[in-house]
Amino acid sequence: MRLNIQDAVRRIDWWALSAGVALSGVGLLLIHSLTWPEDTRLVKQMVFLALGLAIFFGTQFLDAHLWRNASIILWVLSVVVLLGLLFFGETTRGTRGWISIGSFGIQPAEFAKLAVILFLATTLERIRFDIARLSDVLAVLIIIGIPVLLIILQPDMGSAFILLLTSGGMVLATGLDRKKLALLVLVGMITVSVGWFFMLHDYQKERLLTFLNPQSDPLGAGYNVTQSIVAIGSGGIFGRGLGLGTQSQLNFLPEQETDFIFASIAEELGFLGASLLLFVYLFLLWRLYRALCACDSMFGHFLILGVLVMLFSQAVINVGMNMGLFPVTGVTLPFVSYGGSSLVTSFAGLGIALAARSKKS
Repeated sequence: MRLNIQDAVRRIDWWALSAGVALSGVGLLLIHSLTWPEDTRLVKQMVFLALGLAIFFGTQFLDAHLWRNASIILWVLSVVVLLGLLFFGETTRGTRGWISIGSFGIQPAEFAKLAVILFLATTLERIRFDIARLSDVLAVLIIIGIPVLLIILQPDMGSAFILLLTSGGMVLATGLDRKKLALLVLVGMITVSVGWFFMLHDYQKERLLTFLNPQSDPLGAGYNVTQSIVAIGSGGIFGRGLGLGTQSQLNFLPEQETDFIFASIAEELGFLGASLLLFVYLFLLWRLYRALCACDSMFGHFLILGVLVMLFSQAVINVGMNMGLFPVTGVTLPFVSYGGSSLVTSFAGLGIALAARSKKS
């Protein structure tokens, strides 16, 4: 079902959209500051921002029934692409998870997050999930497990972890008593143990161990976190100014426009700038929470919750990673970090979630 222009405009949450655009604007500002005078990355990010906004507005014309029907197709397509990446994908920063189209790189793992959210929301609504029913458990494990396994094999532990957190939050929302929750925790502990001993590479284990004590290897595994903390601290209250951050501008801080862009923001815009950024995130998440409370369909409820958990977990983990509170996992800051796939997925997820709150869902 398609909506006319007036209905589509009325259903748009302009406050949430403004928050997303504001966050992206800060990202563009920092990308320009960090890459000037070579602004190739800025231009690419602007192209993806335009694409993300076009998709956001396009989702407002589509009814939730379309996403229900298309969810399995999108999930199967994402699985096929993720499988193909293991053989034909471009390797970037040690991860075989990219498709090159001219000068642009696309990371299918980002889009797989949204595909899993859609298909899982459809499935949880249809089967009325009960962890006591083996068929329900197998269905959910297949929907979540196959994409997670393929992403881990790239290896991209950050995206896999976000996908697990998002899916877990959606499953928990079905309502679990203490025994069922204990069973879910046990399964999670077994999965983590298997992953540690049989799936994680040595450098990934080293990152997790160094996270507990970055100073144990300040020039090796702990270098990124150490430089990030220095950058955040050097910004002070008001920051050093755009283009004047020593840690970021002199490349002491690695991945300063992607994984560690929050540290760059804190250094150049200071505590006030970083705090304002976090406030905008909280406002955006609050708008999604309002949409969640207003939604009167089970599918829309699970869908909005999935997008909410995805954006919240990515933001918390990225900021925590920059401050040395979490291990370095390569999780980007939604709407802000350089990366077209992440930016487009964030706007697409926001648009689908906000459209799903409609009573026509």
